[in-house]
Amino acid sequence: MTASAVDRGTGGRPGRPRDERIDQQITTAALQVLAEVGFERFSVEQVAAQAGVAKTTLYRRFPCRDDLVVGALMRMNDALPEPPPPGPVRDRLIGLLAGIRRRTASSVSGRVFMRVITEGHSQPGLAAVIQERVLEPRRQVLRDVLSDGVAAGELRAGLDPDTVIPVLVGPMLYLGIWDAMPGQGAVTVEAVVDAVLAGLADPSAG
Repeated sequence: MTASAVDRGTGGRPGRPRDERIDQQITTAALQVLAEVGFERFSVEQVAAQAGVAKTTLYRRFPCRDDLVVGALMRMNDALPEPPPPGPVRDRLIGLLAGIRRRTASSVSGRVFMRVITEGHSQPGLAAVIQERVLEPRRQVLRDVLSDGVAAGELRAGLDPDTVIPVLVGPMLYLGIWDAMPGQGAVTVEAVVDAVLAGLADPSAG
């Protein structure tokens, strides 16, 4: 993946207004193809067939394969979590992390993330796109909740949200993968949040 593709985003060209329904049809199909075959085998032909559009229609919107990949990845932000309403940091984190846990390995977004993990090292620029366009907006929601917890005195001062976020999100990804397997223990989101918060609480509070 080239740096120019990252800069261009979805690679639109000026001209007559585009039909957003076709854009969504194409990028939804592209995301499904990514989940099924991965980045290395991903092709414009497969996406056009999956979307039921001509390649010329696709190329008018996404001039190259890399633009199409970026457009597909951006569709994952359709499910970007809403900032939770004000309240105790515990309740807000449980709501956000439960949504992450529901992204199972069998979902389209879950399969795409697994492709990123296994193939990202061989795709120059792919990690940058994922970090900037998909993961960073999600991290920011969690950062804001943790920062609010510090400001409210629920969490200790000087807490680094970027250190805490992997500790919270990691178990959700693990549990999301294994939830569908028989015989797994019933670990709740609440139990994970309580375990982490026990080490993050402001010692002077309460």
